[in-house]
Amino acid sequence: MTNELNNEKSSKYDYSFEYIKKKLEGSKDSFGKLVKEVIRTGICSQCGTCAAICPVLEWDPILGEPRLVGRCSGCGICYNNCPKVISDPIDLVGEFKAGYVTKTGIPEVVGAQDGGTVTSLLCYLFDEHLIDGAVTTKKDPNRPWVPVAQLITTKEEAIESAGSIYCHSQTVDALMDGVRNDIRSVAFVGTPCNIDAVAKMENSPSGMLKYFMRAHVLKIGLFCMDSFSHEALYPFFEKEGIDLREITKMDINKGKFFLFRGDDEVKSYKIKELDKFKASSCNFCTDLAAENADISVGSVGSGPMKNTTLARTGLGVEIMDDAIKKGYIIAEPFSVSNLNSVLYLARLKKVMQYNVKARRVFIVSDMDREEPFEELPELKEQVEIAKPFGARRMLRVDQKINEAKTGVNIAIKNVVGFLLEKLDVRVATVEDIFEKRPWKADIKELYPFESIQIQYPIEIKDGKPALGEIIIEIFSDTYGKIFSRKYDLGPKEK
Repeated sequence: MTNELNNEKSSKYDYSFEYIKKKLEGSKDSFGKLVKEVIRTGICSQCGTCAAICPVLEWDPILGEPRLVGRCSGCGICYNNCPKVISDPIDLVGEFKAGYVTKTGIPEVVGAQDGGTVTSLLCYLFDEHLIDGAVTTKKDPNRPWVPVAQLITTKEEAIESAGSIYCHSQTVDALMDGVRNDIRSVAFVGTPCNIDAVAKMENSPSGMLKYFMRAHVLKIGLFCMDSFSHEALYPFFEKEGIDLREITKMDINKGKFFLFRGDDEVKSYKIKELDKFKASSCNFCTDLAAENADISVGSVGSGPMKNTTLARTGLGVEIMDDAIKKGYIIAEPFSVSNLNSVLYLARLKKVMQYNVKARRVFIVSDMDREEPFEELPELKEQVEIAKPFGARRMLRVDQKINEAKTGVNIAIKNVVGFLLEKLDVRVATVEDIFEKRPWKADIKELYPFESIQIQYPIEIKDGKPALGEIIIEIFSDTYGKIFSRKYDLGPKEK
């Protein structure tokens, strides 16, 4: 009787297991994915859930991790039940009340990105007098494709600002200008990070807009996987022979970055090729779908020339439904397949928080002791740092004599926030107005906020270190001299 009862209980569990297994079929989740994203990244909490529920997994108490004792079927049960894996739809894309596949319904919207939903929404809001202004991003007329945040007040300006620029834009600055100028109702268009900033200003106890009852902000969020530093990406395009003044549209689709001249594709790059130009903050962002917006809009899962649109708040739903009813937007039913495409990309972005790795770079360089001394006509106590982007500092350089007093440890850190390539480092001892013992090194790539350490040998005279002064100069092939400073290491030994 006991065996029958146990068999009955076992069969009930097996039924549930097979039900979930069948539900997960085709998700391409497996034990290998669990190993890659959770175990090998060091975030496994050793709760043992994966081994407890899967018949081909066993907990290894010595290694402190699960191991296969049979063939993995790829059902994904271990992966989807792990507490460290983000897999539930609400955790991946946030809450939303209604989903749509949308495109513009008005002929005025020409040349907009994908389906033109955001531009059409702004046209609707202006025509219905629901807003006094809107915050959007336009291209700088003097610098091709450099983003400039703007506060617009007409439908015509909304149509002119259509299109995407895949770089950070300081849209909150334009919003606050509007608030200070008594613009009461504003549609704010921004990427997830900028939407988060406005949401915090509205909801945080110390938020600037929490107690400012006159400002009403409708947050329209843009799906965003990556943003790029134009200071680094655009010079790369120019080196490739691309004239940005002739580019009329940029688009990211199916893992590629496309550049167009009219309807003609000029060039395309795999996103992985451009990773080194990505804004450093994107390595830490896990929000694909602008989860704190009232309405979120993107091109994922909607098909060509259409948008996936998620109305997250009651106000967002009412605005979407009325814009559809009045013909500004054409909407199609939002299906499970549309949502699954968004969930897939959202999951890729969520697991980024577990996969950020610090690079280590080692430099090998020889000192040229036979190089002739060079006269320094104007050696100041501290040479001013070059400023290719206004007052923006590009490098931080720290120096410290090692304990043995045989060398100077020099740490060079990229603080500009985008990739710096082909840097020439030059260190020399300074005596009066002359350089002695010059030392050179080449840095091929220095990633955002990456630090590299090098050591400059100290001259030893009569068994004692000859300290005095050194000068450190760093040159960039792209920006010229970006660092030059003299350091006093201490009094020389007599």
